[in-house]
Amino acid sequence: MTNVALMNTTGFTQNEISEAVSKALDTLNYDLNDKINTIIIKPNLCYYWDYSTGETTDPRVVSAVIDWIRQRTKKEVCIFVAEADASAMMTKYAFRMLGYEKLSQQKNVKLFNLSGGEIINKEVVVEEEKIILPINKILLNSDLIINVPKIKYHRTLGFTCALKNMFGAISKPRKYVYHKHLSNIIVGVNKIIKTNIVLADGIIIAGKTPKKIGAIMASDDALVADLVAARIMGYDPSSIAYLKLAMKEKIGNIDNINLVGNLKLENIRKELPNNNYLLQKLSWKMQLELLKLYSKMSQDVIPPILSEA
Repeated sequence: MTNVALMNTTGFTQNEISEAVSKALDTLNYDLNDKINTIIIKPNLCYYWDYSTGETTDPRVVSAVIDWIRQRTKKEVCIFVAEADASAMMTKYAFRMLGYEKLSQQKNVKLFNLSGGEIINKEVVVEEEKIILPINKILLNSDLIINVPKIKYHRTLGFTCALKNMFGAISKPRKYVYHKHLSNIIVGVNKIIKTNIVLADGIIIAGKTPKKIGAIMASDDALVADLVAARIMGYDPSSIAYLKLAMKEKIGNIDNINLVGNLKLENIRKELPNNNYLLQKLSWKMQLELLKLYSKMSQDVIPPILSEA
């Protein structure tokens, strides 16, 4: 049986968020044994959007996860908050702009850029085809990976949560080269990198406008977390290409899913903001203009596939 906890934050202060996060994680009864020395927390950072947009992981959620770890593990455990560079985002700037540098100082945790350091090309088979992906050694050698994604709509996939967040952990910055085979790559990277715990941030969800929902979801299975997230977002999981492939490739245990917590799935769905695809298109054009301005200021390069979009 795989437990999925759905918790309501009841409010939006740090204390209220921390309480909901702790309750959700405690329901998993995960064995945080003394052999755990290195823990990676992988948030979802995207294009420098502030958490208030509903597009990136709220640093208050990551702060609550860090406190939960410290309360339930030995003092010597080493905690990293890790993210990789993306097609139009440099992690060193994202950490600074989105509140993670401040968080690392307050909580005495290390920030790590997954696009730097020792990177290993790992081979994986998806649909009987070999895929080679560059993965940072720290992910392969860590004792525990806590995946802290956003529950959100996605222009191409419909919605995303835990599995897509690990796509962001691929070391290659220009990930747009994978977009033609996105479902296969998402499944492939999740075969290579095993998420131990998912703590999904649904506090603010973006639609026509960002809306405070106050939802926290926890699971010890990334595929199961995404199946539940699909239902929350109003999708039949079998209609989502990457989920259909993930189930076919059996990357999770979906036989017996048990929903627990103080928040009902249908109640979250009722509160969701409507998704406006026309507004998304206009917003994307605006984001491209901002990216061009960012490129001039930082001397970073905008991938051709973005600049021509």
